[in-house]
Amino acid sequence: MDIKNAVILVTSSGSQIGSTLAYHFASLGATLVLCDKKTPQLTQTYQLCQAISDTVYQCPIDDHSLSSIQHLFAFIDQTIKRSPDVLINTLTAEAMPNIFDHQGSDVFTQRLSLMAATLFSFGQATAERMREEKKNGVIVNVISHPEYQDLSGFDNATSMVAGFTQSWAKELTPFNIRVGGVVPAIAHDHSHWAEVQDELIRNTEYIVSNDYFSGRVMAA
Repeated sequence: MDIKNAVILVTSSGSQIGSTLAYHFASLGATLVLCDKKTPQLTQTYQLCQAISDTVYQCPIDDHSLSSIQHLFAFIDQTIKRSPDVLINTLTAEAMPNIFDHQGSDVFTQRLSLMAATLFSFGQATAERMREEKKNGVIVNVISHPEYQDLSGFDNATSMVAGFTQSWAKELTPFNIRVGGVVPAIAHDHSHWAEVQDELIRNTEYIVSNDYFSGRVMAA
């Protein structure tokens, strides 16, 4: 994949990892579409990327429903007149309740459901468009954890990314659509978080640019 000539859709662009990845791919000359709920953080990411690139667009959405994602793709069709070549599907792992917390069942279900829906909705919609257009596309599922915060949900998110990445790769390989995953290694001192982020970026770029990588998850 030639990154400079690619249209790259970055989900959760207002998050720390989404913003970092968006800025990196903007610096490489890609055409970027930044997607997230309408927040000051999304606007900040857009302004940051716009300072170094003239081919950056933002599309706030209300939620991850089918209608919102259809709105997103209509926006891409109208403004860029090309569908995405690459989906950077980013997710920040949320803390999960302790197994002995008797009040935690609903919270666990809601948060796990939200993580799965976020990854799946964008992955499905983008894969369908790539297949329809016979596009040699790439989907990269990237998860991160918020700095200095509870990592209790990280194992769940990592397993989810691994499962989606492997199953999607099997389904999409016949259509020349590659799928990869990037997760940070679990045990990290917070003082090394900047190094972890750098490696997340390098691994994501490697998956996008390497035409033979699919079905695997890289740990930073």
